[in-house]
Amino acid sequence: MPEVTLVEAINLALARAMEDDPNVVVFGEDVGVNGGVFRATVGLQQRFGSERVFDTPLAELLISGLCVGMAAQGLKPVGEIQFMGFIYPCIDQLVNHASRLRNRTQGRLSCPMVLRTPHGSGIRAPEHHSESTDPRPRSGGVPGANTHLPRGERRG
Repeated sequence: MPEVTLVEAINLALARAMEDDPNVVVFGEDVGVNGGVFRATVGLQQRFGSERVFDTPLAELLISGLCVGMAAQGLKPVGEIQFMGFIYPCIDQLVNHASRLRNRTQGRLSCPMVLRTPHGSGIRAPEHHSESTDPRPRSGGVPGANTHLPRGERRG
């Protein structure tokens, strides 16, 4: 099996999900035309079109709210928040809406969504771009929400 970086693996996984399911959509700041700040979505817009891979304004609350709304209507959104330091506006949507939607609607609606954000990557960027905030205390203890932290490229 060929070795790939974590970013390449994310790109391959997104492409596979989009091939397998036409309801998967990817969006966020600079993810369409530029392929994301870390290039995790590079080539996806050209491959799947601008209706399924698109850029959003710099508005994290919009991205998380769009994920919840799209998921409630049957799509499978993958929203990207550029840096973990910008996750705080999203917490309301994740805790009060996404995690409770199935229960609130007595199973009529669900919220199959992904909200991706890098953290702890050691990019040495200024101020709000370099936090290594651990997301688990914010969403790990919330019924209906799951937090996954993939391991980096290092093996062993």
